[in-house]
Amino acid sequence: MQWHDPEIDRIETREDLAAYLSALARRIESGEEMSERTRVADYLQAAGAWTGSMDGYFANIVKEPVPDQPDWKMIAAIFTAATIYE
Repeated sequence: MQWHDPEIDRIETREDLAAYLSALARRIESGEEMSERTRVADYLQAAGAWTGSMDGYFANIVKEPVPDQPDWKMIAAIFTAATIYE
């Protein structure tokens, strides 16, 4: 499966995911990347909501069914989506 984010597409290992999440945090903290979430609870709520409704994203954007088992890339996508998901 190919994501529409080159950074996510490069993730292959747990270490890649850890580096991606650290970089995402730095970008949000520096203002380079905007986030609608200021509280951890709100961020986790958004991550859960996007995960629960990712069928639409897969059907309309990825054009594939949601995989039965997540991989490191999907975990990165969930955290990224939570920054803007309402």
